[in-house]
Amino acid sequence: MMDDLRKRNVKKGINKTIFYILILFVAFIIVTPIYFLVSISFMSDQEAYDWPFPLGIDFFGNFSVQPAEEEGEYIVSFYSNTQGKYTTLIQGKKFDEISDFLKDKTNCDVPVEKLREAAENVDRLVSQNSDKISVLTAELASSNKTLLKVNQDIVKAKRQLKLVEGKESMKSIEEGLIANLAQYEKTKTEAETEIERLEKEIEPYNSVRFRVTKDMFANYVTFFKVTRDALPALFRSIQVALLTVLISLTIGGTAGYAFARYRFKGKNMLKLSTLFVRMFPGIAIAMPMVIILAEMGFYDQPLGLSLVYSVGQIGLTIWITASIFMGIPVELEEAAQVFGRSKFGAFIYVTLPLALPGLAASAMYAFIGSWAETAQAIVLTQFNPTFPVVVYQTMVGAKGMVNLIAAGGVAMALPAVTFTILIRRYMLQMWGGVKV
Repeated sequence: MMDDLRKRNVKKGINKTIFYILILFVAFIIVTPIYFLVSISFMSDQEAYDWPFPLGIDFFGNFSVQPAEEEGEYIVSFYSNTQGKYTTLIQGKKFDEISDFLKDKTNCDVPVEKLREAAENVDRLVSQNSDKISVLTAELASSNKTLLKVNQDIVKAKRQLKLVEGKESMKSIEEGLIANLAQYEKTKTEAETEIERLEKEIEPYNSVRFRVTKDMFANYVTFFKVTRDALPALFRSIQVALLTVLISLTIGGTAGYAFARYRFKGKNMLKLSTLFVRMFPGIAIAMPMVIILAEMGFYDQPLGLSLVYSVGQIGLTIWITASIFMGIPVELEEAAQVFGRSKFGAFIYVTLPLALPGLAASAMYAFIGSWAETAQAIVLTQFNPTFPVVVYQTMVGAKGMVNLIAAGGVAMALPAVTFTILIRRYMLQMWGGVKV
C-alpha cells in the first residue's frame, strides 16, 4: 500500500515538474523576442551592430581620447562591453564635428567642452610621460612587426602544406611543415599576448577616459523625426482603432443581445454565418472595398478603414457578447421592469453592467485586431497611412537602421498594451468570475 502511494507521489511530482518545464519553455519562447526587440530599441548604432550581440542595456557610454599621429588630431574610442575593449570611432581635430558624430553613433550627447578638456588632459599626460611612452611604443612596434612577419610565415606554410599534403614521397617535408606551422602559431599567440599587454600598459600614459549618460529614447525621437508622417500616422491609427471598437461594440453588441434574448427561425444559421467573413483573407476583402469606399468618399480616410476592419470584428463581437448575455438571467431585467424601469432602462442599468467583461474582451480584440492590421491598410490608404504601414515601409526600405525599426515596433505595441491595461479591471474570465 505504501509502495503504491509512493509511486503515485513520484509520478505526480514528475508530471508537475514536466508541466512547469513546459510552461517555462513557452514563456521563454514568448518573452525572448520581446526582450530583444525592446533592448535593440534602446541601443545605439554602435551597440546594435556590435558582435557578440549585447544582451543587456547600457545606460552610460564610456569613451577614450588619445592623440593621433597627425599633429593636433585625436582618436576617440567607445568601450564595447561584449568585446571588453575600446573600439576606435573617429579621428579628427574639430570637436564640434566629433561631438555630432558621437551623438549619432552612440546616442550620447558628448559636449564639445568635455572633448576639449579631455584633449588638454591627454596632451598634458603625454608630455609628462613622454619617455615611458617612447619605450612602450618602440616595444609595441617591434611586437607588431613580429606579428606581421609570423602571419606571413603562416600563410606561406599553409600554401606549401597544401601542395605536399597526401603525397607519400613528400611525407617528411609535410611533417616538417606541420611542425613549423605549429611553431608559427605559438609565436603568433605570444606576439598577440605581448601586444595586448603593451597596449594595456601604455593606455594610462596616453589616453583619458570619461563616461557620459546615454539618451535612452534617442532612437524613438529619431524614428519620429526621420520617418515620413510617423506622428500623424500614430494618431490616425488610434482614431481608426477607437472607431473600430465603437462600431464593433455598437452593432455586434446589440446583435449579440438579440441572439441571446430572442427566438426566431434560422437563428443558429444566421449566428454561424456572421463568422463566414473571417474565413476570407483580409487583403481579398480590401481589394473590392477600394472601389466601394471611393464611391462613398471614404477611401484613404480613417472612417473607411474602420468600416472595413469592423467587418471582421463584428462577428467575433456577436459571439462573445451573445455568450455573455445568455449567462445573465432574463429575470433580472423583468424584475427591473417591475420596479419601473423600461426595457431599455433595464438593459442599460442591469444587463449592460453585468456584461462588461464580454464587452471589454470584445473591445480588446477589436482594438488589437485593427491596430496591428497592415495588409489592408496598405491597400486602403495612399496619402494618409496608418502607423503599422509607416513601420512596415521603414522596415522594407531601411538599411542599417535595425535599432530605429525596433523603436518603431515598440512604439507600435505601446498603445495596444496601454489600451489592454486600461480595460483590464473590467475583464473577467468567461467562467468562474475570477479577475484576470
